[in-house]
Parts: sequence; C-alpha cells; structure tokens
Amino acid sequence: MDFDLSEEQVALQQVAREFLAERWPADRMRAALDAMPATIDDDVWKEIVSMGWLGVAAPEDVGGIEGNFVTAAVLAEEAGRGLLPGPFQSSLIAAIAVERSQDAGAREELLGPILDGRLHVTIALDEPAGEWGPDAVSLVATQRGDEFTLSGTKILVPDAASADMLLVAARTPHGPGLLRVPADAAGVSIEPMRRLDAQAISEVVFDAVSVPEAALLGGASNAESTLCQVWDVWVLLAAADLLGVAGASLETTAGYVSERIQFGRPIGTFQAVSHRLADCAVDVEIGRSLVYAAGLALDEGRDNASALASAAKAWLGDAAVAASESALQLHGGVGFTWEYDVHLYLRRARSGAATLGDADFHRDRVASYMEREGVHSAREPRS
Repeated sequence: MDFDLSEEQVALQQVAREFLAERWPADRMRAALDAMPATIDDDVWKEIVSMGWLGVAAPEDVGGIEGNFVTAAVLAEEAGRGLLPGPFQSSLIAAIAVERSQDAGAREELLGPILDGRLHVTIALDEPAGEWGPDAVSLVATQRGDEFTLSGTKILVPDAASADMLLVAARTPHGPGLLRVPADAAGVSIEPMRRLDAQAISEVVFDAVSVPEAALLGGASNAESTLCQVWDVWVLLAAADLLGVAGASLETTAGYVSERIQFGRPIGTFQAVSHRLADCAVDVEIGRSLVYAAGLALDEGRDNASALASAAKAWLGDAAVAASESALQLHGGVGFTWEYDVHLYLRRARSGAATLGDADFHRDRVASYMEREGVHSAREPRS
C-alpha cells in the first residue's frame, strides 16, 4: 500500500512552502511580536485566498479544489513551518464546518463568501472553566419561540477581532451545536487576549444575544454531529501545525550544527548532539504518520478518527516543544537571541501544544477510546 502523498498534494506543499518563504519570512513574524497581535498584510491574504487554500477540503461545485482532510493537514503543516498567523486556520476550519454541516441555507449564504475572502468567520469554542472539547461546552442557548438567546463567555477565540461572524459552540434544546452569530450583533463584546506567539485571540462575551432558530448550523438533526466533526478536524489541523513547527526546528538546528565548529569539527559530529537530533527526527516522523492516519480516518469516516486525531495532537504537542527546546539548547548562547528564529518556533510550539487541549487531555481521550473498544496495549495483560 502506498502511504506517500499524491503528486497533487506534494505540488501544493511545495508551492505553499515557497510562497510562505517569500511572502512571510521569519523577519515578518519577529516584527509582529513587537506589535501584537500578528496580522498578515492584505495583499498576502488576497494571494492565499486566490490560491484556493480556504477551499482545500471543499468540493469544486462550491468553489473548492476537491481536496480532503489530508490535503488540509498538508497546508496546515506548511503554515506552522512558515509561522503564518491567522486568519488562515480559523477561516479554513470555518469553511469546513459550513461545508460539512449539510445545512443547505448556510452553505448557500456563507461558503462562497468565506472561500473568496469576502467574509471572515471564526469559531468560538473554549470557555473559562479550562476544559476542552464538545463535552465541555457549557454556554447555554435558551430557546424562546423561534429564537435562541446566548449569555456567557468564550475565550481564546482566534481572530475574533477581525471576524464578521462567529460560530459559537453552545448547548441547545437539540444538544450541543454551533450557532451563527454576527460579530457586531447587539450584546457581543470582544476583548483582545495575549498569546505567547502573538497570534490574535480574544475573549468574547455574550450578553443576552439573540439569533434566529435557523442560525443553528446543521439544524436540529445535524448540529451535534457537525460540532463533533469540526472539533476533530480542528484538532487534526492543530497537530499538523505543530508538525510543521517541529520539522522546521529540526531542519534549522541540523543546518546550524553542521556549520558550527568546535574543537576543530562541526558540533553535529559529536554523539551527544547527533543522538539528540536523531531522537527529534524519529518523533517528527511518528507525528507525521499520526497526522496522515488521522486525516485519512476522518476522510473515510472511520470510528477511530477522533482517537487518531487526539493521538496526533498529544504526540506532536510534546514533540514540537521538545524539538524547539532542543533547537534552543543546541544553538548554544545565541539560541535565545532575538535575531535567531529558534524562539519563534518555541513560542509557536508552546502555544500550539496548549491549544484545543494539552497532551494529557488527548492521551486520556485515546485511553477512553481504547477502553471502550477493548483494546489492550502490548504490555497490558488481558484479564
């Protein structure tokens, strides 16, 4: 069986890597740290939109490129490698949410404008309780007649300050789901938050915000399944972003240790250095396999897709931090300095590792799946 990327995916990966290296070099991200939050220029955003990146997982009949979740993960990996800030990932996951919701009205109204960059939509999921996932959603949407009313708070909402619409995770009489809420609706207030890597995030407060019943994405019958699938895909994209960070950290460090001379030889020839890089390389490749496996499982709708997405996020949350910390240490005294890129990867890795649940949370999700399915590890005796 061939586990390689397709020719089209490899070509897309190469184009994305070259584009980001030229149009969003590390110096641009470094400068953004001095003027948080990090934002990309309008001309760069327009080029991203024109290349069809937001429709990478959407069918051609709605303006997409007939891609899939594996292809979306390939782009997310390159965004992580290139330190690209929002609103790329938030717009991509919003487009996926609308397209996969089976909500004909929402698709007709929103999908085209999202894909061509005229409408910026993001997702508000996390809450101040410090818990993650669809099961942790506690914001209640009270129904009165043909309207829902929202009161509560969401935090860590990506790119909310620049959004035109929010997809807000809430509990409705039909179960948890995503509600379409205009960002400028009466009762919505958005306050910026700070993130280590300068990505734009916000706290969003809803004070008796009313939306029509039709705002429930997917309708009563598909709202919960839409939210759960969007969560899994978002976890996958977050893991792919971390894969890009880990890979870039490894490559940057491998290049440095091959040129840095100590005791008359490159420091990369010392076992203590080469063994550490070898460990990082193994971690990166395991993470890559998990990302592609999770993407394929999501594309095929397999029962283990959620567990694989969590496995990828847990592994790469640890691996990206380890790779970027190793990069910092192996660069020696210059590793922490502003002029080098290493701290940019470390910031991104630490921020991404905590996004949408830390490694412990996702390991618990994998363990719960294994327990439900009666799966035993090789070292666990069967009862």
